[in-house]
Amino acid sequence: MIWKAIGGSVIGTSHVAADKTCEDAIHYTTLTDANGNEALICCVSDGAGSAQYAAWASDYTTNTMVSGLQLVASSGQPVTEGDIYALVEDIYDGLVNEAAIRQTELNEYSCTLLGCYITTTMAAFFQVGDGAIVRNDGNNFYIPVWWPDNGEYQNTTSFIVDDKTFSNLNVLILEESVSEVAILSDGLQLLALNTESQTAHQPFFTDLLRFLRRADDTDKI
Repeated sequence: MIWKAIGGSVIGTSHVAADKTCEDAIHYTTLTDANGNEALICCVSDGAGSAQYAAWASDYTTNTMVSGLQLVASSGQPVTEGDIYALVEDIYDGLVNEAAIRQTELNEYSCTLLGCYITTTMAAFFQVGDGAIVRNDGNNFYIPVWWPDNGEYQNTTSFIVDDKTFSNLNVLILEESVSEVAILSDGLQLLALNTESQTAHQPFFTDLLRFLRRADDTDKI
């Protein structure tokens, strides 16, 4: 398998102070699709700190998206924009159903979604909300696929449950090779991104991915 992947998260200081758990979720996998292409699937979701079931929602969202993309890969058909929208709709419906079961408001399941499906010949990226997907542009220069959606006011963003028509969903399909990608939630934005120039902080990603590139066993990084 050509891909190496690693993920991790820690509880933010505000969560520690409020005695709350981490509400980020990460799910990724590598596989060989029905056509023999080696693929990488990665998803990150950040549950809203104000939402009661944010941790459940982010975990459900990442697991559902990765499982859905695995099914598309097994079909032998390329991942399309329509596939992404259909999977996000499935996630929305699942969150609506869970809210009905618990008899609570839908906004208690507010979470973002960032992810990718990449093979050696194409890449599909998708995002709702803040955080960032940063990729190698092919010249060892790291660029955000989209700038984070931070909303009109500070500490605000878009969530999957905000709009059932998904006007806040960004999707990009590239018919080219993408060799490296990093996905981060909003907790790393000020460290990893240059807000003034709206660019990625090159030393951050150069150092981060250099260690991953050299690793033989990602469990030991």
